[in-house]
Amino acid sequence: MIVATAGHVDHGKTTLVKALTGVDTDRLAEEQRRGMTIDLGFAYAPIDASTLEDEAGAEPMAFVDVPGHERFVRNMLAGVAAIDLALLVVAADDGAMPQTLEHLAILALLGVPQLVVALTKTDRVAPERVAQVTREIAALLAGGPFASAPVFTLAATAGTGVAALRQHLADTARALAARPVVGHFRLAIDRSFTLAGAGRIVTGTVLSGQVQVGDAVLLSPQGITLRVRGLHAQNRRADAARAGQRCALNLAGTELKRAEPERGDWVLAPAAHAPSDRLDVQLQVLASEARPLNQRAPLQLHLGAAAVNARVTALGAAALAPGDQGWAQLVLDRPVSAVFGDRFILRDAAANRTLAGGWVIDPAGPARGRARPVRLAQLAALALPDAEQALAVLLAGAADGVDLQPFAQARNLTAAEAEALHTRLSVQRVPCEAGPLGLSPAMAQAWRERVLAAVDRWHAEHPDRQGPDDAALRAALAIGSSATRARAVLRATLAGLVSDGLLVHQGLSHHRLGHRAELAEADRALLARVHAHLPPADLRPPIVGELATLLNLPLADLREFLIRMAQRGLLVRVAPNRFYWPETVDQLAAMAHTLAAESADGSYDAAGYRDRSGIGRNLTVQVIEFLDRAGLTRFDGARHRPTV
Repeated sequence: MIVATAGHVDHGKTTLVKALTGVDTDRLAEEQRRGMTIDLGFAYAPIDASTLEDEAGAEPMAFVDVPGHERFVRNMLAGVAAIDLALLVVAADDGAMPQTLEHLAILALLGVPQLVVALTKTDRVAPERVAQVTREIAALLAGGPFASAPVFTLAATAGTGVAALRQHLADTARALAARPVVGHFRLAIDRSFTLAGAGRIVTGTVLSGQVQVGDAVLLSPQGITLRVRGLHAQNRRADAARAGQRCALNLAGTELKRAEPERGDWVLAPAAHAPSDRLDVQLQVLASEARPLNQRAPLQLHLGAAAVNARVTALGAAALAPGDQGWAQLVLDRPVSAVFGDRFILRDAAANRTLAGGWVIDPAGPARGRARPVRLAQLAALALPDAEQALAVLLAGAADGVDLQPFAQARNLTAAEAEALHTRLSVQRVPCEAGPLGLSPAMAQAWRERVLAAVDRWHAEHPDRQGPDDAALRAALAIGSSATRARAVLRATLAGLVSDGLLVHQGLSHHRLGHRAELAEADRALLARVHAHLPPADLRPPIVGELATLLNLPLADLREFLIRMAQRGLLVRVAPNRFYWPETVDQLAAMAHTLAAESADGSYDAAGYRDRSGIGRNLTVQVIEFLDRAGLTRFDGARHRPTV
């Protein structure tokens, strides 16, 4: 269990932690000289409340002592991320003070699950004053998330009440369920220093996943690759650390010389690295604010242990008034690492007061269309706390599919967790150049029905043609040239229908099984003659002039006929003077896909295609340029790749 103190300066937080653990957390010389906590302090205590000795198999409790002075709220915020319990310290002689109120508001905004109030310095006041402050604390907590928080009266220097508080903390620690070890490893750095003989050490709370000695990790947002040389979990040497533990990592790596870790950085599993400077969030403005949160006003964002300048824009509302809750986008002056559910605090630009807080919905918010109705509907789905429910709602409303990788990244899902989620929802995956799309079974079936209906209409309207090509189908389904997702779904739908025997794909066209283009007898007879001199197995057919000589036909007449047959999908015009049968084009495309699959980077060049096909250099250039034009492959400026 991780416990953090909170409360006004000089109310006895550090003294209380020392009484509970035996450790003076004021480690800095300036702190000891001034008698005031400036930065975070750390202590650990065995869970046994009476003997301060370890129970078998029990982890020690971790204590984070935070500064109480208003000038050090930034340091306080770095210490209360992802804690299990807050220990709000209130001095009996002063009662609740300004930082008591601000710290309490911060704890509520961060969603700290439990609070215990320590009423200290009770030996300095009369019993009536203790009773009065106790009532004031109850009134202060009433109606909020900590209304039922227990209050312990103490005189820490004399030891009065310390045993009872320690026992309560130990009982709470025993009852606390271990955090599930899910998601990629993420640690928010709150301290970074070097140790003689060891090198770079960083400490922080493990927010998700686990890490082991020897693991490769990334320093984020810099993207520096490092290795875990050793670690401590809950102040003990260990081979691994997991979510919910305080952790110290001994990091190694040649790139440490150019980017030293600092407070506010993250140590992550490599797959979790996706820094962003736009966060779509759920925002709660404090009711104590006098004015609405100004649009685009400069603010200070505290997330994890980081403090970053930010500007806020309300989404779906003109502004967020005091006490309001709503969606907003935070635009940051530098990228941060965040995932769904990460809690944060917003303070004014001068860092004088806390204004609002909330949690991250989408860590990669869009720059355009962020407040459009379709985006707000997506946010409503993304905000659902359960990942399975959120993805199900997104799938139900996304005719063109859901980007699966960004969703998994935002939810910090490992590959295995994402795969299990997709299996439970029967997600139909669609390859797309930007990453796989997901369709619900109902949406996938709707696409199949739409495509089959479009093909049937085409056959009825064009009985003399073999079938529509991709361009004709896109036009029939009103899919624009910039609709890359819909185009990808169409390709996948067509492939599925062909695989299931509901459509036949030949060359560039698709048609129903059994459909044949209705041709005049003269055209059918001439096409049969062409077939005799243009066998489908020939990858290097004669050019039009040669074919006219073989057929003893005028060149112009034959060219007009071949073009007409190509328009009907019965032939494919690969070059101005070269026609192929549709099944031959299928062979040419399959050869390109095979070459690409055999290469390390999934591509091929003209030389490789020439050698594999044996059709010669000039015809190779014509063929691969045709494959690019037809959308069967694409040219990236250097090499050719199959269309996803």
